[in-house]
Amino acid sequence: MPRRARQAETEDDAPTPNKLPHPNTPPLDFSSPQSLFESFITPVTREEFFSSYWEKKPLLIQRSDPDIKSSYQSLFPMTDLKLACGKGIRYGRDVNLCKCKNGKKVLLPRRGKATYLEILKDFRSSRATIQFHQPQRFNDNLWQIMEKLECFFGALVGCNVYITPSGSQGLPPHHDDVEVFILQVEGEKHWRLYEPTIQLARGYDVTPADRVTTPTHDILLKEGDMLYFPRGTVHQADTPADSPHSTHVTISTYQNTSWVDYLQDLMPALLQDTAKDNVDLRRGIPLQQLLCLDPSRVGDTLSHLLSAIAKRIEGRCQLRSGEMLRDFMGNRLPPYLDVDSMNQEKKGTNGKSDGPPNLNSLTKLKYRDYAAITIDHVPETVDSSEELMIYVFHALKNERKTHMVSDTEESPPVTGLRFPLSYMDALKKLWENNPICVKDLPLEDDRDKENLAISLWAEGLLETVSSKA
Repeated sequence: MPRRARQAETEDDAPTPNKLPHPNTPPLDFSSPQSLFESFITPVTREEFFSSYWEKKPLLIQRSDPDIKSSYQSLFPMTDLKLACGKGIRYGRDVNLCKCKNGKKVLLPRRGKATYLEILKDFRSSRATIQFHQPQRFNDNLWQIMEKLECFFGALVGCNVYITPSGSQGLPPHHDDVEVFILQVEGEKHWRLYEPTIQLARGYDVTPADRVTTPTHDILLKEGDMLYFPRGTVHQADTPADSPHSTHVTISTYQNTSWVDYLQDLMPALLQDTAKDNVDLRRGIPLQQLLCLDPSRVGDTLSHLLSAIAKRIEGRCQLRSGEMLRDFMGNRLPPYLDVDSMNQEKKGTNGKSDGPPNLNSLTKLKYRDYAAITIDHVPETVDSSEELMIYVFHALKNERKTHMVSDTEESPPVTGLRFPLSYMDALKKLWENNPICVKDLPLEDDRDKENLAISLWAEGLLETVSSKA
């Protein structure tokens, strides 16, 4: 089953410890993924955020800058819902209507195509919260933010919008299995945060009312404010009676991206590779071991074998990711391109058509943050020796309209290229992202140099800075 960054059920999402008012916050900086994240959390620095808050404790940033408020108000306000409904959305996949009743989540039984008038009727008469899934599919501003965040985190980033009526609450107290960033778009939201029942939880869970006591944080989130809290933080939120309604965007990431997930992904290939050089791993287990009630009798042997694997890792062996990288690259957002960017894509240097490179072409890598190099076996081989190849995966052809939303359980195929292992040094040279002449690529054969450059260019990953016939 493909990994999905299941979104925090944050109609209710909570406040934070340190109040950091900052009236003169600069607008978001999209010049690079790092710049975007730094402007996203300013005035907190990136170093301070990851040393003091990330996976540790909540953070509240209160802003009164009209530019920030205006920027947030462009992130799927109530008026965007009508536009999205006009593009054909469905209950369940795109939108849900929910209420918190007697400490439990009540989902209104709606099915099929959703219309704006139907949603608005439930919003007003039933006082139901509108939970809109993955609005970045419909809102360009969110698309631009989220694709940069996926570059920064190197992990899937998902999004939900919650629109809650005045004096209402959509979800009961609960915790999520994702890192959560709340952006207050419209109105106000009253948040209460509680101590985690499970630190850095690996699953979503509704917390029983008798376990929700005194909140650690109690705050009123206003337009332009941002709230972060780690996965596992118990939270709930409601729209105050004096606020016409509340709209907030929940951006979340790092689901199934822990060390245990990474080890589970690496271990199959690591075991296979180590077993080729370690006869002890290829020996049979003791007779009737599978039937043994006390598996600890092989504890010493397992410890010895795991030590051999650890030594292989310490020797800087090639680690081969199984599914995590493929899932990320196959499901992430494509780069954000406005009209000017799309026109520029069709042109090369000095406005001329960017033709295929030749040996004398000065080239440079494009979209480095949207591509990845890995080594793996050729899947078609049935021979036990299984040939290793280099894979270059990228997200340039991914579909924005299906980001984090799928009607099937299967992940979309990851897009990319395959090269012999001998191309690794040349690829690393290109990945340094400095202009390099094709003939200077560290490959023995000129045909290989040209083949590599043309293959990457055809895929949209390489541009010709200048060229000579």
